Order: sequence, then C-alpha cells, then structure tokens
Amino acid sequence: MAGLRFWCAGLVAGLVWLAGCEGDAGRQLPAQESGAVDLAGFTLVARLAQVTDTHVVDTLSPARFAGAHEITRSAWRPYEAYATQLLDGIIRTVNRIHASGRTVDFLIHTGDGCDNAQSNELTWLLGILDGDTINPLSGPDDRPADARPEPALDPYAAFDAQGLYRNGRHGDLASISWYGLLGNHEVYAIGVFPIFAGPDGQRTAPLPLDTRPGLLLPVRFNPVGAEAHGDVTPADPGPPALFETSRYVEPNPERAYFDKAEYRQALLTTASGPPGHGFGDPESEPTWYSVTPVDGLRLIGLDTTDRAAKSPGYPYETGAMSRAQLAFLRSELETAAGRGELVLVASHHPSDALLPLLGSEVTPEELRGVLSEYPCVVVHICGHSHRNRATDRGSYIEIETCSTLDPPQEGRLIEIWRNAGEGRVAVAYEMFSHLDDTLPALGPDSLRALREQAQAIALGDKDATQRQRRFDPAGGDPRGSEADRAGVVLVR
Repeated sequence: MAGLRFWCAGLVAGLVWLAGCEGDAGRQLPAQESGAVDLAGFTLVARLAQVTDTHVVDTLSPARFAGAHEITRSAWRPYEAYATQLLDGIIRTVNRIHASGRTVDFLIHTGDGCDNAQSNELTWLLGILDGDTINPLSGPDDRPADARPEPALDPYAAFDAQGLYRNGRHGDLASISWYGLLGNHEVYAIGVFPIFAGPDGQRTAPLPLDTRPGLLLPVRFNPVGAEAHGDVTPADPGPPALFETSRYVEPNPERAYFDKAEYRQALLTTASGPPGHGFGDPESEPTWYSVTPVDGLRLIGLDTTDRAAKSPGYPYETGAMSRAQLAFLRSELETAAGRGELVLVASHHPSDALLPLLGSEVTPEELRGVLSEYPCVVVHICGHSHRNRATDRGSYIEIETCSTLDPPQEGRLIEIWRNAGEGRVAVAYEMFSHLDDTLPALGPDSLRALREQAQAIALGDKDATQRQRRFDPAGGDPRGSEADRAGVVLVR
C-alpha cells in the first residue's frame, strides 16, 4: 500500500500539470508568419544564447530513486551520465558562434541546471561554465578496469571543460556574460519533493508517508547518506528490480542539498561574469532580478519556484509566483518603459505552469496580462517543458526551449532587432546543436564522439517519447514544428 501511494503522489503532480495546461490561450506561430520579416532598416539590439534544463546529475547519489522512471523522466535516463559532457558541447557551440562573427552578447540559463539540488552538481555546472576540470564520478567506480571504455568515450572520466568564452582565455573578443535562474530541480529533491533541515542541520526530503518502514521504497531522500534504493552504479546502471532492497553507498558530504541562498552565493564565486549572474545579495535581496545586459535592453529574471508554503512529502513540479514578485515585475516594466528600453522576461516555467492549486499566487492569465500591458515587452523565454515551442501572446512571443540532456539536446539563439525610426521590433530565433558542423572550430573537441554516442542512446530510448508525452500535454515532438524552431517575428 505504501508503494502504491508513492506512485499515486507522483501521478497527482502529473495530472495537475495536464489540467493546468488546457487553458493556454496563446496561438502557436504558423511557419509562414515566422520567417517572412524583412530586417532592412533594423538594428540589432542584442544576440543571446538560451540554455536550459541541462540536468547536470550525480548518477551515483543515494538521494535518487530510479524506480520512479515510469512516472517522472528525471528519475533515470539511459543517457543521463553524459549530462556534463553534453553541456560542455553546447557551450562549445556558443563559443564557436561568437567567434564566427555573430557576436553573442550574453547567455542565460533558464533553470534546472542541476538535477537534484546537490552541491556537487552545482560545482560541476559552474565548473563547466568556467572551464574547469570536471570529474563527474562522485563515488567508487565498480566497473572492472578492463571493461571501462577509453576516457574519450567514458562519461565517468574526468575532462577539461572549455568554459564560456572569456577574453584572453579563448581569444581577443569580448567575454560572454551569463545569467542564471532557479528551476524546480534547484529547489526540490528530484525536482519534486520539498527539502527540510533537521535538528542537526542536515537537509533531507521526506517522501509521502515517511513513517512507513521503507523496506522496498525510500522513506526520505538523503544525499549524504549511506543507503541507496537499488544498485545504480557505473557497472550496473538502470532502475532497480521490483522487489530490490537497498544498497550501501559510500557517503560523500559534497552531495549535500543546497538552498536558494547557497545557490546564489556560489554564483558569486565564479571566474566568469558578471558576479552573481543577475542575482543580488543572497542574504538581503530576492530570488528575482532586473539587469541591463546591453544598452537598450532590460532582462527581468523571474523565480517561478516562489511558493510561500510547502508540505513535506507533497510533490511540487509546477510553477509558482508571489504577489510581491508580480509587483516587482510591474515596477521594473514601468522603469523600462520610461527609459525606452525593450524587455526580455525570463523564467524557468512557462506561463501556463503557474497553478494556484499548487501554491502560485499569480495565475497564467495575470502574468500574461501584465506582460501584455507594456509594449516594451517583446519576448518571454522559458524552459521546463523540455520542448521547443513559440507561442503568439498578442504583443509579445513566449518561447520555450528544449533540454540539452533530453532529445533533441539543443540550445537556442535569439536576436532582438529594432527599427527606431518606424517604432518596429522583431525577434529572430533558431536552434543550435552540440554537434553543429557548420561553424569553424575553436580549439580541440576530444569528446565529440562521446556526445554522438549520448545522442544515439537518447534517440534510441523508446521510453523517452512516452515520458515526454506524459509531461507535455500537446504530446508533440519535443523538437517542435518548423516555426517553433526558427523564425523572425514582428512583435510591434
């Protein structure tokens, strides 16, 4: 019975998500509307790269439960061990675009950079963006030495990340700054369950009915513990058998859960800039922000995990915003309008994921209403849904971008153009891949074959499509339509 209730708790979150998406009042852009805009007379305001849902994951963590893979795709994927190398490949492509003559002004990561709110995952994420040596193995390697692939094809082998382009390190061009956002996987265990500190200060995530014995299913997630539910190791990856008992895991204190303040504090310590990557003082400022990355453009980063209360063991995946954050958004839009700035709004969750039933004080209609009220808002970018989709919101477009881990493993390039004389603004967008062959090389890329291997495994995963359809109410191809993937849209 305890196991059944655990599964049901996960299903509740999925059903609520499906119910909340039915009211999306937007209109998907047809291909003929998204590619026929003449940009003669327009000036480029900004070119940015969006990367999202990278899910840098500690595959050996005891705070995961691969047996839930039938419910949530983030529980286990046969290609998840490649997450760090895939992100490195995406960053390499951004650098190549930058060096090819299409200067990238900044990059924004729209959340779920980490998979399980663990400190070691955050270290890897920031290390990839900084260009550090990454060792994605958090515990013993139980594979026989003669069974391990060569390092260039081994997802558990240490590697040197290229890092986001920095002047002096990668060339003479200007450095690419980057900005971050909080996603549900930075806030909740496996992106779903609230994390609480015990009397000893140790953070764990209680699961539904955590007073049960927990013989076959977890009672709570403890990333620094010594007990894993199932044998998920480099030698034996995959979900546990139906009645598999727990296994001993060598504890690793570097796996400890972080909180929002620690996440933002870590962003103040990077070699790449700007300090804090959009966020202000972790002790005194909120988890949303407004910055001016280039002249004429205001970036407003929202926190769609802004939920006032959380119940232990209750699954939260959908988005939430407070009234205070909405008031901040309106104030910043007033300021931008007064200065003649264009506005890019960024959040982890799409607008249709703001569900009052699960603690959001702001509804999808309220957020869209505020954004539509200000003509300076030209685009709202987000992730979370692991799909490519462009939606016409009337006065602006809302763009969802896919995961770099799940197929199709892409990032997005977005350009904002302005014709000041005629008062017109256009948004251009296109996808890019970690395997892009059309760009000139920028340094050696010894892990390309490994990423090709990761993509082949992902594309061959028969369960991936089913999991995506369970998560995406449209049930469509996560690659998106032609207009979801590329276009030029006149927003005013």
